[in-house]
Amino acid sequence: MAFATDGVVTRVIDVGVSDKLLYIITPEHGRIAVMVKGGRSPSNKNTPVSQLFTYGNFEINKSNSMFWLRSGSVMDPFYELSSDIVKVALASYLCDLANELTDEEDEDSAPIMRLLLNSMYLIGKGEKDIRIIRSVFEMRAAVLSGYCPELSFCAYCREQYPEFTYLDVMGGKLICTDCLAKRGQKVSKISKDFEDIPEASVLCGMSPSALAALRFIASAPSNKVFSFELNDSAELDALSRTTEAYIINHLGRNFDSLDFYKSLKPYKIILEGFQDDFFFSVSKTSFIAT
Repeated sequence: MAFATDGVVTRVIDVGVSDKLLYIITPEHGRIAVMVKGGRSPSNKNTPVSQLFTYGNFEINKSNSMFWLRSGSVMDPFYELSSDIVKVALASYLCDLANELTDEEDEDSAPIMRLLLNSMYLIGKGEKDIRIIRSVFEMRAAVLSGYCPELSFCAYCREQYPEFTYLDVMGGKLICTDCLAKRGQKVSKISKDFEDIPEASVLCGMSPSALAALRFIASAPSNKVFSFELNDSAELDALSRTTEAYIINHLGRNFDSLDFYKSLKPYKIILEGFQDDFFFSVSKTSFIAT
């Protein structure tokens, strides 16, 4: 069986002494693992199209459940990403997320592939705050994968525009500060050993501006999803904490590429994996990222 498909290379693994294994996200075949015979040789005809982040057209053979690259042509190599280690690290993290959220033989992977391509383009251009790019990808990818939270109103009092609110990450709903207080929750610090805490939930604090941005990301048309600004750095950090907590908790795993990206940044996002930037509510076993 032979076929041609567009796709973006999201991971490259050296195999043996001369071959490569590519993870390619395609619009109609989902994530596929494609072997490139002799792909580690600089003189191989497929070397240009076998580089990480490359968007291209791939001619592929399938034999005995294995995919083999026959040939390919580069449509966009995303050279701009290589100009800065932070750009490389962020693009690598987004590729890891895309791999995690895309299934093999998924016939409708076009939306997440398009989101990834647009994100890498904006990272390369360097004209938009990378915190916005990351947050858009994290939340929009979650929405595309069926993890969309209810962001219209507080789940308890139905208030649409509370002065301050929290996103209940695992519950996928909002809770305003008044309802949080009525439920008797008191916030206090705890250790970062979460294994002894039963039925814990993650709550991320959000101002009206950060919540408005999150609502826009979740519901905007795909061609407009990056079309907003959030200029206050603290607001951007709050948005970043929230989208990171949301996707990481729903996937139930962290990523080395995310840790590496955060270690390189000139600013620090407060939420770093599952560390002591969380707070524990004694009465309701809830965490609050603030």
